[in-house]
Amino acid sequence: MVSLELPKRIFTLGEESFPIKSIAYHTDDSKLFSAVRDALHDDEYEELKESRLRVFLKFKEIDFGWASRLVHYILCFQLNIKKKYELWSLVGADPVRFSLIEFEQLTGLNCEYIEHLENPRCEVTNEMTSFWEWIGVSVDAGPSSEQIIRVLKRCQEWSRDDRMRLGYLAIFSGFIEGRKYSSATRASLARLVMDLEKFENYPWGKVAFKVLMDSLRAEDFTKSYTVDGFIQVLQVWIYHALPELGANYRNPLPNRPSPPLLAFKGGKGRKCFKYAISKQTRVINYVEKNIREMFQKGDNDREDVSVENIIQVMFNAPPNWKWTINCWKDEGIYPWTNPKTHVVYVKEESSVKSLVVREEDIERSSKRARIEAPAEPRSEDIPDARSGAIPDARSEVSIPVSGVDKAYIEKCFKDLTDIMRDGFGTCLKEMKLLGNMMDVVEKKLGITGKESSSDDLQQTTSSLPKMRLEHGSESVNGAKTRQDEEPSSSKAEC
Repeated sequence: MVSLELPKRIFTLGEESFPIKSIAYHTDDSKLFSAVRDALHDDEYEELKESRLRVFLKFKEIDFGWASRLVHYILCFQLNIKKKYELWSLVGADPVRFSLIEFEQLTGLNCEYIEHLENPRCEVTNEMTSFWEWIGVSVDAGPSSEQIIRVLKRCQEWSRDDRMRLGYLAIFSGFIEGRKYSSATRASLARLVMDLEKFENYPWGKVAFKVLMDSLRAEDFTKSYTVDGFIQVLQVWIYHALPELGANYRNPLPNRPSPPLLAFKGGKGRKCFKYAISKQTRVINYVEKNIREMFQKGDNDREDVSVENIIQVMFNAPPNWKWTINCWKDEGIYPWTNPKTHVVYVKEESSVKSLVVREEDIERSSKRARIEAPAEPRSEDIPDARSGAIPDARSEVSIPVSGVDKAYIEKCFKDLTDIMRDGFGTCLKEMKLLGNMMDVVEKKLGITGKESSSDDLQQTTSSLPKMRLEHGSESVNGAKTRQDEEPSSSKAEC
């Protein structure tokens, strides 16, 4: 059944990029939405919370916890597809899809199709020009989050409609566009706010989805990166696609709030997430619809037969059929770029060296211990003792190891030897330092050598109490003498 062409992985199995830093994003700006709450009257804020864009304000109120590591891993498990506005990832052997269908189901936002979605026709009127002047923005640009916050602090005397416009612009800038704090929003879309009803009913769900997907397609997951748009929806999508993971790790809220975006409080990522994802036994592959609706084509999107084959396989599969790891090739389209060996950084501090081994290298080496079982020998390959074809005892027997060869293993042992050599070198330096300190002590005590007679040693010891340490100086064991403290032998002399 799976003889059809299927997409390849982006990264080779087991060689996915490790998260270098937390994924940076610009949505969910606390300063912006605190300013909105303070600027709007209570009835105005409640009206905003009951609008068709209410999901963003309610999402802000649940104080959602961001799990960067979880999102990064699911992005690195992606399949390489041509479609710009779909994302397929492998969870173990099961493919899961994130598309406009899943986005609409999670957020409840308007995702209807309209022409000229991102460049609607909007007449520039005198009222619009005046309002843009009040917020200090050129009519050819949209306000940034920074400019909106500044205006919200001085809008108390403005009309109700103008304050509501600022509230909608805050949602547009802070969640839908989700760009840098000081970056201007798109004027063609921001101008729609002059007609409050038209702005509320615009298909902002589709706009937000496209902003997010355009940003993801431009990222390099082997480096630290920043994502524009409402990226938190990806985290909630993972919780719904992997129900056991969502129930066990991510604080599901009671009574199943609607839309599903509000069903979890989230939480910070864990180091074990990569392993937890690969061990999921229950996976929801996609939001199921009529098969014709499953092949939606986005704006200026490409066709991809390999993606359509995934859906065809699942729709035509017999009962109890399951994906297996053999359905997918291990090799990815991008070469592994992270270092293959443990990189040891040596930090000099006085005379002591501290060794730091990178955590991702240790994790990768443990994950790459996946050994493929050798194929069973065929009967014709078994030598016949009667024919005298006895194999040479000196011939090597090799077991194929995924991603590991003899040269790599030898290099690992060499690196381990280097680490041990550096460690012994540090010990020798420490011993030499202690020897030098002993020489100083011996000179201070008058011990000239190991062959000192017992009489000399007794004489030196008897004269020891007469030695005085200067105030504030350190004794041999590091303790400081007090200014008013004198040796007991001094008192005996007096």
